[in-house]
Amino acid sequence: MLCFDDVRLDTTTLQAFRNDVPLDASPQVVEVLAYLIEHRDRIVPRQELLERFWPRAGTGGDAALNTCIRRIRTLLEDDAEAPRYIQTRPRAGYRFIATLAGEVDAPGPPPPTAGTPNRWPLAGGLLAVALGIGGALWAHAALSPPRHRIAIEPVQGLCEYVLFPKFNAGLRESLTARLSHHLPAGYSVAADSQEADLHARVSVRQTPRRTVVVLTLVDKRDGKLLWSDEFTGDTDMDDYVPLQRSLAERMAAGLTGALENKRS
Repeated sequence: MLCFDDVRLDTTTLQAFRNDVPLDASPQVVEVLAYLIEHRDRIVPRQELLERFWPRAGTGGDAALNTCIRRIRTLLEDDAEAPRYIQTRPRAGYRFIATLAGEVDAPGPPPPTAGTPNRWPLAGGLLAVALGIGGALWAHAALSPPRHRIAIEPVQGLCEYVLFPKFNAGLRESLTARLSHHLPAGYSVAADSQEADLHARVSVRQTPRRTVVVLTLVDKRDGKLLWSDEFTGDTDMDDYVPLQRSLAERMAAGLTGALENKRS
């Protein structure tokens, strides 16, 4: 049972209550909310939620997740602009920020005994300053992660013949456009590959029926493979542009999710 303010979640029956009155919430909404509460010590990445609750939704998973978060906020009467319960970190994920029933702050120092000089205010002040400085440094490090530049290398075709001469170039162009707007903080697309420390390599295998694309991320400094995944789609011999866009969107989402998971 998870309780906060006047809300209670029954994680066994996946029901929500306010002042013991049942709320109109689907089991999935309750389950996602419970997951955010159970991991309230961190930001839960969007990709983590997609993989856990919508593993087979494909590109429709993002819309389903957005709808679920809106329903949670409606259920809790929460405001995305001034949240009391669900905080959004753009392009990162979500975090439950309320206090559960039974969670209390750590007790403060005991009062000084009569006749004993009261040194607690001074010690407490010094401790507060130290914690404040440490917190500021930690926040700066968390909000200003090391910068990484990703170079999108020219797409390599692995077939003996070419179905669409411009397919590979268009795929790279679409992938670059999507990544430039959706990479997590600390990452950017490099205009010059010489300035990049990470390289994204794309290879394409294509037949009149099927197109297979493999996206690989490599650390330029030591050649280490950081991440790789395969994406497939049906080849349309009449119009390949929709396939380009679909593959680029899924590739960008996959790489972005991998980078966010790496940071979390």
